[in-house]
Amino acid sequence: MKTERYGPPETFVGRLGTLHECSTQIDPKCYGSFLMEMILRSAALLVSLVVHAFTLAFIVMGCWIIYVNSDFLFAWMAGLVFVGIGVLLRPRPRRLPADAESVARSSAPELYRVAERVARVVGVEPPATVALRDLTIASEYLRVGRGSQVLVIGLPLWLVLSAKQRVVLLAATYAEAHDDKLIIDGALSTLAVWRESLLKGGGAPGRAEAHTQIGATFGMHGTPPGTYEGMGAIGQVLGKVLGLPVLLLEWTLIRLVRGGRSSAARQELARAHRIATDAELTELAELVRNNRFLAPVQAAALRGASVSEIRQSALASAEALASCTNDRNATPNLLTSDASARIDDELRGHYACAIKGFGLIS
Repeated sequence: MKTERYGPPETFVGRLGTLHECSTQIDPKCYGSFLMEMILRSAALLVSLVVHAFTLAFIVMGCWIIYVNSDFLFAWMAGLVFVGIGVLLRPRPRRLPADAESVARSSAPELYRVAERVARVVGVEPPATVALRDLTIASEYLRVGRGSQVLVIGLPLWLVLSAKQRVVLLAATYAEAHDDKLIIDGALSTLAVWRESLLKGGGAPGRAEAHTQIGATFGMHGTPPGTYEGMGAIGQVLGKVLGLPVLLLEWTLIRLVRGGRSSAARQELARAHRIATDAELTELAELVRNNRFLAPVQAAALRGASVSEIRQSALASAEALASCTNDRNATPNLLTSDASARIDDELRGHYACAIKGFGLIS
């Protein structure tokens, strides 16, 4: 089930833009009151823990009711209801996107090596798995399932980057990882489930149809007392009454998270700076902004250019840009040009499949 996160969905371009803004100017949005932002972030974490504790309390309460009154059928029914509510509201582990394809370490050893090297320098846990997305530009570092870390790379952008730019991309992607993000996002998803269940729940079509069939069956004798419409109205009223605290709690948590964004952005920038300079972050942000790199790739794909031709053209553009800016590779030990070429050889089959759909990217 897809749950709603706070505010508009934050895009990969937006994250790069935040790093770019924080690295190029002193702005109150990025360098405001550090103490206040840390307080807001700590408060958001505390509220999230309260939400998770409330969810756990349902399960504990249900088990306790069953344990104390194990001889009564009604106690079992009530206990299972509480346990069911707790299970329904539990934080769901994040899953890989449906179009992400995991790459085995044996088929792409060089890709895994550079991913692990950059992760150690940035200061995060190296990925257990690397996955590729054919038609998505964004790269993400996700904790999926029972805690395994997965690096998701968008092939359209990865294809056109030089060795240095690939290291910068990995650094910016890893920099976003936060230990408390899973806790806060899980609390927001739990509150979203509460809100959807209590405030937006309408009549179930299946139950409404069943009610109509019962009325047709009873015919002249009428429908049983306590109609479906009446019970539905009562449920909606109770939902609005019980949903008010949920709305207030969700509103509070959203405001706390937004208030601590600048602090999170500075933490991301500090991590990214362990590898990437301000100029390199700016260069990558400018390349990604408005997908300007994509039009030449799409044109080449429509002309029937091969993967090697597209790759060589992209490298020539990157070298021309580097010569104009007098830029140098600050981290040659993390990914050399030869190692980057070996990665391209490992992913050549994935490139060939992805290029066929590049025209669908907008």
